Amino acid sequence: MRDELSILLVEDDDDTRITLTDVLEIDGNEVIVASSIAEAIELLDASIAIIILDRKLPDGPAERHIPQLRLKAPDAEIVIVTGYADMDSTISAFRSGASDFLLKPINPEALRHTVFRIVQKKTTELKLRKEQRFANRVLTTAEAIVLVLDLKGHIIRFNPYFEKISGWKLDEVQGKDWFATFVPTSTLESIRDVFLLTQTSGSSTGVINAIITRDGSERQIRWCNTTLERDSGEIEAVLAVGVDVTEFVDAQAKVAQSERLAAIGQTMASLAHESRNALQRIQSGLELLELDIGNDPESAKDLLTVKRAAADLNSLLEEIRSFAAPIQLHLVQADLRDVYQRAWRNLESNRQNRQCELVELDHRHQIKTTIDTMRLEQVFRNLFENSLAASSDPATIKIELDQADPQQTRIVVSDNGPGLSKDQCEQIFEPFYTTKSRGTGLGLAIVKRIVDAHQGTIKVLHCVSELGGMSLQITLPNQVHNSWT
Repeated sequence: MRDELSILLVEDDDDTRITLTDVLEIDGNEVIVASSIAEAIELLDASIAIIILDRKLPDGPAERHIPQLRLKAPDAEIVIVTGYADMDSTISAFRSGASDFLLKPINPEALRHTVFRIVQKKTTELKLRKEQRFANRVLTTAEAIVLVLDLKGHIIRFNPYFEKISGWKLDEVQGKDWFATFVPTSTLESIRDVFLLTQTSGSSTGVINAIITRDGSERQIRWCNTTLERDSGEIEAVLAVGVDVTEFVDAQAKVAQSERLAAIGQTMASLAHESRNALQRIQSGLELLELDIGNDPESAKDLLTVKRAAADLNSLLEEIRSFAAPIQLHLVQADLRDVYQRAWRNLESNRQNRQCELVELDHRHQIKTTIDTMRLEQVFRNLFENSLAASSDPATIKIELDQADPQQTRIVVSDNGPGLSKDQCEQIFEPFYTTKSRGTGLGLAIVKRIVDAHQGTIKVLHCVSELGGMSLQITLPNQVHNSWT
């Protein structure tokens, strides 16, 4: 702000008006003159910084008109000029919004000093407003979390960006314990330690931890923390600035997982190839041996046992080959109901002599999307097999499909088995992890690869569902671009 101001001088005496104008213009100020309140109101606008007002005007006492002037120029400073100043009128003027009083005859230096003081005040106020606007603009537009906690960890404030990613409004959680509200219990102790360290050392940087959003999902945030101090130097709060690195952390995990799976796949493919060659020799030998034993019942029984073992080994090698092989999708528009119903029918042999029910929820219309029908049938078959194996009779498997979001299809499969522990739920998609006494532990890993190839996601919705068992959710985009994976 420049030192010169726009000043409105309201004075009905011509000589005084000319004298005051000359004094005010010495410092380069723009002076607008009026001889009455009515004329002043016509000339007044928001650009006026100072109103110098004779107390006795044809329109009546100045203090009576100050509220009217304030309506048109709310930020203007009002200086009353008077030939005498009694206590009552002075108090009345200040109550009405006057900033200062000058007595006639006016000392030019006193007038200039008053104007200079107002200039300094206005300049400071303008700088503060600019800084405030800039700070508010940063807080509202920056794609970073700005969080302020008191020394006990209670929420003082946060910016709109945090509202956006967390789903919580400030007034809903203000004053609540940050750690109890937003930090997962698994990292609660270590993050509290970082908070205390920040208060001791004055800052901490580079810490990445999860926060829990309103819908229960987690976002990974990288924090830089510092302390806020009073004028006395006493720490009063902790300022935390965070960047959402969820996608980066997920990408890193996917790259590491892809490299790990590639190494596992390469090893398994080589092992399966060599084992299959050996198995073929075993099967050829069994066929020759079957011709040699003739009608010996005991030998035939032993031979059948070996054949079954060979068949089991062949099934195992086929599962390993399926996991190790790249997935090329053959995409078509298909009704998901047809796919999972076919998978259920093909498990008829698994359901023989059992009480099993597939409960289909709210499927009154087609649920069409772009999929590889053979691969998705493999997904459903694997999920149904797992549920049947986990559930005691009467076994209930519930499947729900919806397209509430036009961009994607959601599939939820639940059963009435015993469910899983939290640790088990976190590992079930890992290759070779199994909760069964038998099996390779590749079934759900293959399911995840197929879902990933469809550019979808699969997750444990509930470790223990409303039916009592586990609940899995698959989300598939309705439009998929083909790729190898």
